[in-house]
Amino acid sequence: MRSGSDRLRKALRLVLVLLAAFVVLPAAPASAQTGVDAGDQLLLVKVRQAGLWEMPAGTWAETRGADPKVREVGAAIMVDHGRLDVLTRQLAAKLGVVLPEEPSAQQLGWLDQLQKAPTPQEFDRLFANLLRAAHGQVFSVIAQVRAGTRNPEIRAYATVANQAVLRHMTLLESTGYVDFSALPPSAAADSAAPAGSALDLQSSDLLTAALLFLLVGGATVLGVRYAKSGRLRGGRLRPNSGENHG
Repeated sequence: MRSGSDRLRKALRLVLVLLAAFVVLPAAPASAQTGVDAGDQLLLVKVRQAGLWEMPAGTWAETRGADPKVREVGAAIMVDHGRLDVLTRQLAAKLGVVLPEEPSAQQLGWLDQLQKAPTPQEFDRLFANLLRAAHGQVFSVIAQVRAGTRNPEIRAYATVANQAVLRHMTLLESTGYVDFSALPPSAAADSAAPAGSALDLQSSDLLTAALLFLLVGGATVLGVRYAKSGRLRGGRLRPNSGENHG
């Protein structure tokens, strides 16, 4: 007569065979790509243009700001963007990406607003809000490129740029002049997708996952049932065995 443990082993082997039949192993990853795509180029261009207008804006804040906190933040942003600009130009030259030599038309408009600020107090308000809104825009670009780039150097660069931009956002907010109600709303809720599509799961993947869940759950139930059966059977046999030896 087969013991409960033998039955359990056979049942588990059957489950493993079924699992092997349903699970499709992912293909081997392709070799790492070191070229740059449109997103990589966009990141370098955006960070370069950010520096081209934020460095002079930071210099003006250091000299024209009425609030000592604004002057301090302006100096920090100017220095950080100076260092980041060196890194940006070096990486762009290495990867063959052409960078702009002047800010965008919108950024030139922001500089014009700062130059024409009627009072130092109005300059402080404009400086904090214009730069905070601009940092939010480039922050989203960095996150998107960092999430999808195939280039390891761009990944490392995006990490550095992300840290710098997050630091600047925090510094600008610390001035107390940022009007958060004027910032564009978060797009997270609008772009939220069902769990399956967010994980890039096809319907066949979801079916496989469901089958695996049922199979593994069935194996657990079988294991517990056979284990209990073995214990109960053993409990009935032991007294008989004792009587035979007595």
